[in-house]
Amino acid sequence: MTTNAETRPKLRPVEAFPAPDAGPGMVILRDPSGLSSAVLTVSEAVLFVLSFFDGQNTLAEISQAFARQFDKPLQDDQLETIVSHLRQAHLLEGESFETYYQSLVDEYLSAPTRVMHSSEELGVDRDIGRFFNALMAEVPVPDDHAQIAGLIAPHLDYPRGGACYGAAYAQLRNRPTPERIIILGTNHFGRSSSVVATRKGFETPLGTTETDIEFIEQLETRCGNLRRFEFDHQREHSVELQLLWCQHLFGADRFVMVPFLCPDPCGLTGTMPYDGNGVDLRDFARALAECVRLDGKDTFLIAGADLSHVGAHFGDDRKLDDAFLMEVHKRDTHALQGLENEGPEAFLAFVAEGNNPTRICGAGCIFALMSALPGTQARQIKYHQTVHEESQTGVTCAAVLVTRH
Repeated sequence: MTTNAETRPKLRPVEAFPAPDAGPGMVILRDPSGLSSAVLTVSEAVLFVLSFFDGQNTLAEISQAFARQFDKPLQDDQLETIVSHLRQAHLLEGESFETYYQSLVDEYLSAPTRVMHSSEELGVDRDIGRFFNALMAEVPVPDDHAQIAGLIAPHLDYPRGGACYGAAYAQLRNRPTPERIIILGTNHFGRSSSVVATRKGFETPLGTTETDIEFIEQLETRCGNLRRFEFDHQREHSVELQLLWCQHLFGADRFVMVPFLCPDPCGLTGTMPYDGNGVDLRDFARALAECVRLDGKDTFLIAGADLSHVGAHFGDDRKLDDAFLMEVHKRDTHALQGLENEGPEAFLAFVAEGNNPTRICGAGCIFALMSALPGTQARQIKYHQTVHEESQTGVTCAAVLVTRH
């Protein structure tokens, strides 16, 4: 496709990683949302060009910037080739990408169920039940199941978050099967800036669990349309990681689920959607509490939430040494103590302070869970840090039990 000098290309959000095997200065680009499966390897010179793909610069201006930097011209056909390759890889914003995106949405909406990622991708072999039972084996069974109103568990892959998964879900052993389980996940890469539901039942290796559509519709009478961006659920894993546990403990077809993805409430607009589209997270949680109260069914709530994300991989310039990890531990502990002692508003205020410096990514679903369960008490029962030295990636998580007074 021929471009022109007035085109102002805009690159979609991408991740960049060094590619030493491809040569000095080579970099790998990929789409963190998973909407595009393309993986591109580019040179430092091309990466420089892409730094101007912000929707503000024309192709002519980008060529001029290249000439100033490298003291040689960038030919029109070279620049048009870069634009063409990015468009074909679905990495450029614009009409072409929107057409491609809509095709994905249509495919999702027409499918009978939302099919889970393979268990191997989640870090588990095919014998999921044995793996789960091993994680719960050393955890005492609670004395009073009736007082447990909800759980906060990780959404890390199972091997890295295993200690906290086991501690959390062992609390549900021998509990009578709930009629409905509401799972609040984190919307990592979706397009919505508000809460997102989906009508799809979830299909996993353990079976299919249907979604309580009637409950969603009741909630929408209070909150407005919650399914405008339901395709966000297709690539998001934080709900299905909890669902597999529930299916293992209770049986896939013995309860209905209600899946929601929650936005990050730590930005400038707080619990309000930053683009003005959708329900305020605080209002959603209040409406959710009201619907559960009026409905009367045995309903259990789960938040799939990790805590801090630190290290060079996430932009920190400090090494993940013992001192840094202790600081992270203290901050996580402070946040959870606020949740336990003062409730969800105090928790959110602390996490958002300083623009959420350790990137606690589960703040939205934790806040919504506790706000939707008034009169309950949160209690941390397990905390864990997982660190990958080579990539300098650190993620923390906790198991939190939510009980009625």
